Amino acid sequence: MIGFGFLRPVMQVAAWFWPGSAAQLAAPPNNAGWRADIDGLRALAVVGVVVYHVFPAALPGGFGGVDAFFVISGFLISGHLVAHFGAGRFSVASFFARRVRRLVPALLVVLAATLLAGWFTLLPTELAAVGLDAAAGAASVANLLMWHAQGYFDRAAVLKPLLHLWSLGVEEQFYLVWPLVLALGFAARVRAGMLVGATGAACFLYSLACSVWWPGGGFYSPLSRGWEFMLGAGLALHGVAERGPKGAACATPAQPAPVGMGRMLARCAALLGPSRGRNGAAIMGLACVVAGFVVLRPGVGFPAPCALLPAGGTALLIWAGAGAWVNRHVLAVRPMRAVGLISYPLYLWHWPLVSWFHIVRGAGVIHNSAGFALMGAALVLAWLTTKCVENPLRGGHFRQGKTAALVGGLVALCAAGLLTWHTAGWPARFAHTPAGTDLSAINLAVRDGIFAPTPHMRITHENGLTVATIGHAGHPVMFTGDSLLFQWGARVEALLQQGRLKHTVIFVAGPSCSPFAGEVYEKSFAYCGNMQNVQQRIMQQQSVQAVVVGAFWPRVLLHTPGTQAQKQAAFVQDMRSLSGNGARPVWLVLPTPADARFSPDKLVARSLLHIGVNTALLEQGIPTQQLRNDMAADTAFVQALATQAGAKVLDAWPDICGTGPACAVITPPATPKYADDKHLRPGFVQQHATFLDDVLAR
Repeated sequence: MIGFGFLRPVMQVAAWFWPGSAAQLAAPPNNAGWRADIDGLRALAVVGVVVYHVFPAALPGGFGGVDAFFVISGFLISGHLVAHFGAGRFSVASFFARRVRRLVPALLVVLAATLLAGWFTLLPTELAAVGLDAAAGAASVANLLMWHAQGYFDRAAVLKPLLHLWSLGVEEQFYLVWPLVLALGFAARVRAGMLVGATGAACFLYSLACSVWWPGGGFYSPLSRGWEFMLGAGLALHGVAERGPKGAACATPAQPAPVGMGRMLARCAALLGPSRGRNGAAIMGLACVVAGFVVLRPGVGFPAPCALLPAGGTALLIWAGAGAWVNRHVLAVRPMRAVGLISYPLYLWHWPLVSWFHIVRGAGVIHNSAGFALMGAALVLAWLTTKCVENPLRGGHFRQGKTAALVGGLVALCAAGLLTWHTAGWPARFAHTPAGTDLSAINLAVRDGIFAPTPHMRITHENGLTVATIGHAGHPVMFTGDSLLFQWGARVEALLQQGRLKHTVIFVAGPSCSPFAGEVYEKSFAYCGNMQNVQQRIMQQQSVQAVVVGAFWPRVLLHTPGTQAQKQAAFVQDMRSLSGNGARPVWLVLPTPADARFSPDKLVARSLLHIGVNTALLEQGIPTQQLRNDMAADTAFVQALATQAGAKVLDAWPDICGTGPACAVITPPATPKYADDKHLRPGFVQQHATFLDDVLAR
């Protein structure tokens, strides 16, 4: 006869996730109690993040405060979950209702304020992007949106007022899955310590792999941060007994048997004695967190293994307990507790304020007075949000009604964000303003962005580099370099469409990649080191007859080690290799004008509640001599390199700036020439970059 005992765990899990009695909705046993030092630890974490965003040079690793938050969250939430499961009182409905009342009120206020501010101060394309970010934030998928767009690399981080919501997405996605994992573990009578340890180890290994092979995805993935939540969960189990073999409800003994992380720390403490062990752990933990804030750098071994500093330090501080000297006299003091109690709304408010400062003022660096003013404003807004919004909605009567209203608010804001994105940022806002026509032209330039591969190109990817071929005329010409070289593809497209392209053009390019050997790259651009191998393979396979070389020369010269003479000698060797020792002609594209004032956002004049045009810059342009002086050293180097290597030069200056005393930043009536401070807009290149015609159309 077939038994149905195997269904018991499934039925028990279903009962937890589909409550059928009032008992399952009852309040949980209070197993942990309030700890003042945890509020102080929250303050330490949020201060690290805020200072990093306002004064990044002062605290370059302050972003590790987010990792500290994840450990704290794992400790508090997992302790809550284990207590509920052990008592047989867990309800998924009540769990997520509590999280809605805890997280959503402040989030709604910040999202609404950000969209409202964007209505008055952002171009349509910019507002559309913020609308999509707001919708993703309301739906707790902001990290997935940033992941898809590669986060900091699709548009400048400081121009994303809601960028910081990625961390909320990571946390909420983790807690969509973790209660189910715990429920299955309890139903199958798996030891909670083993479950936490296995989950944490798997997530840590995944995080290590991402740091090596997939840094962008690893940064935003909830799996790569899961080990941080599990550090906290292991500590929570130190104070909660596991379920008995018969599934009896858990208890909170006075001297619980440590499990997981707690067991490891307890063994260390036993060697020193209880008091010394916990005080030593607290001192070491605080030192690790502070050291992480000081020594960590973005993109280097993150989140694993480098996040072990702030995350491990946070775990040590939690384990040390409220009685440890550091916890009592540093973390639990009144100012730290006060900041900790408003840490969540402070985190939500600080980044939109920093971002709006950059958007409105266009400042590259926030100076001391402005920085302290921004932090003060964030503190005031956080306190008001806690006092006037969070506290009234979190407790009291009518909790079910409040929860429903908050969920409705999330849905409404998500819809508003999607509608803003769908309408391309409500461009009709400017239809009846004096600067409406100019703003529309500037907005189109922003929307165009920099040149990207087109349908006419045959694209392959070799060792991380883009190989794009256009045309079928034969007599191949290879263009090689970085994105400033690739931007000339727009003119190649124009010649093809006009029937004037006399060559097959092959681009071998990569963002921030030098056409020459020797440049030292950051880890995320390590693929650029394959440039020379790909160049040689393409030249041999395609019988390349000529080569055009270009790059953002200031970066190439800065990041290639050696003296000027050593660099020139090395580059000459590379040039001779590209020319086949003189068998094919090589052209070097001279440096093109680069200046922050070319960027379309500098053509816009903004205040807190207004957007217009920078009339002076549109009418006067940028002094030619100033641009020439800025480019003089790089131009002289490239010209000398061409002379020594027997190459020719191509000069885009006349096509961009003409011969007058000022270089116009627009073409009439108000269309920007540039997509940012150094990349030309594809539409401008298509129409005006005729300096290439001598190479490609004859």
